[in-house]
Amino acid sequence: MVQVPESRFLVRFAPYLKVLLLCTALALPAFFGARNLATWPNRLRYPGELNSMEGRGLAEVTLFREGEPVYAPASPGSFHSMNFGPLFYLLGSRLVDPHAPGYESLRMLSMLATLALAAACGLLAWWMTRSYAAAVMASMLFLAYQFVSLFGVCARPDTVALLLGFCGFLVAYRFRDSNKILWSIPLMILGAFYKQQFTVAPLAVLLFLMLEKRFRLALQFAALLGAAGLTLLVVFEFLIFRHQAFLLHFLTYNLIPFSWREGLVWLRLLGIVFLIPCLMALWSLKFRPDKLLACYFGWAVFLLPLMISKEGTGMQYCFELNLIVCPLVASLVTMKLSSPMYGAFLIYFLGVVLWLGQFTGGPNVDPSPQDFAEEREVQAFLRASFPPQTPALGYFTGDLLRAGLATPITDLFQYSWLACQGKIEDAGLVDQLRQRRFAVILLANDLTSRSDSGGLCLTEPLRQAILLNYHLARTFDFHLAEQKHYYAWVPRP
Repeated sequence: MVQVPESRFLVRFAPYLKVLLLCTALALPAFFGARNLATWPNRLRYPGELNSMEGRGLAEVTLFREGEPVYAPASPGSFHSMNFGPLFYLLGSRLVDPHAPGYESLRMLSMLATLALAAACGLLAWWMTRSYAAAVMASMLFLAYQFVSLFGVCARPDTVALLLGFCGFLVAYRFRDSNKILWSIPLMILGAFYKQQFTVAPLAVLLFLMLEKRFRLALQFAALLGAAGLTLLVVFEFLIFRHQAFLLHFLTYNLIPFSWREGLVWLRLLGIVFLIPCLMALWSLKFRPDKLLACYFGWAVFLLPLMISKEGTGMQYCFELNLIVCPLVASLVTMKLSSPMYGAFLIYFLGVVLWLGQFTGGPNVDPSPQDFAEEREVQAFLRASFPPQTPALGYFTGDLLRAGLATPITDLFQYSWLACQGKIEDAGLVDQLRQRRFAVILLANDLTSRSDSGGLCLTEPLRQAILLNYHLARTFDFHLAEQKHYYAWVPRP
């Protein structure tokens, strides 16, 4: 008897409750997304490295623009990892001024690709639900994760490569019932040659066709994808970068060790951040079954533990999972808003998800005036102490490059790990250190402490060569970059 008036109350006010719940569901991601977007202007203007990969990429793009044989094998005098796809260097070299290299144009390109990815999330949600609310929510959910700002406004190839690959997936999704699904191949191949990391989209399409028992089309898809990839490898190896070693860089130099211990640390964090969204995504697929989306989601979940366990990994490996989770979560929330109980329940968990998503980028995503001042201090020291084009070595290569110094080894991180694996010889670099070839060595770790690796895998001969032939001249405190300190080592008198 008591439930009747309550039922009548809910029936009477159900339309208003639905509007209230919808507004709340949209306001939550909009709030967190706006907070992240507010950091973008400072990130674009910051002249220093937002992470170490920016400087390595900028140095290699600049050398490529100047006509250096950047795909040459490692030698005692130089090493360029070139571990991004060749399309990144071909496009980036058109955007960077070699006489005054900076990050702004490359960051702007990444930012535009990030916004396009948010729009792609919305488009997928629209195709799934035909709901404008779901489309808007999916786009805002994507931007609400802090790691999207961390890597999405950065001089890196991640978002552009992912945009190309995901657009290929959208083409496949749109034409999944016809042979036009093959039209997705060019975009997927371009994405792979912009950065050879994001493989979920082609794997999802291939698995989908197999599950659909369209074996002939699956064979065509695999054959065309493989033929296109091999053709581009041949073109880059024997035509565009002939007399160099493109395949050595594109494949071998990218193979650095896996660290299962580091992978477990990352998986604990990802479990906290993505467990609830993944469960909501599975719930969405239960109510709106979609085999192709399920294939994409399944591959993204399966590959993430493998990819996140590489040395030097980061949250950029979560992009593919986030791209599929956001439309699925938005679809579920908008679908269940007609029930006030389910709607309130899902909005509560949506708030929890968004709050946890703010812990995926680190505490210093937005450069402050202090960060700008710390960066100027490093540049003032480098420019005042060393003449232009003096050979220098460092973990943050971009700081050396922007100070006008020569960087014959553009990627000390990759060099150190390849040397530890025995894939390249470090004896030549040891000899150069003993001869004190480098005027300054700028590191992010304290060499006097064996426990402080700073992300590097310095062999003991390299470490001892620096300690015996160089002394610590300056230290710099940093609050924005990956490391908290810079250590500037100069030759002993």
